[in-house]
Amino acid sequence: MMKLTDFGTLRLGLLAITLLVIMLSVFADGTTYMHDWRIVPSVLAPSIMMMLAFALPLEMTMTRIFITNAEPAEKRRLKRILKLEAIVYILLIASWTPFFITVLG
Repeated sequence: MMKLTDFGTLRLGLLAITLLVIMLSVFADGTTYMHDWRIVPSVLAPSIMMMLAFALPLEMTMTRIFITNAEPAEKRRLKRILKLEAIVYILLIASWTPFFITVLG
């Protein structure tokens, strides 16, 4: 069983921001709001989502590189982290797909 301390501070921050952006996708309807709280899901969250769409695969690549020279126990830990990151990445892409279909369609 993994503990939060197994992830490290930066990975936890990355995953927390990603989960927040996934939750904000529910409020993104394709309309741009510029004057109230709706600026967050209509402008900020899509921008952050695009950054995460590049940052998460980079993090996954670096994790994969670290796996190559790790000890067996460390390999197991990094593989579990890699699986979780892959799941979160797929959730991110899936949750924002309707928004981008609406905007680009």
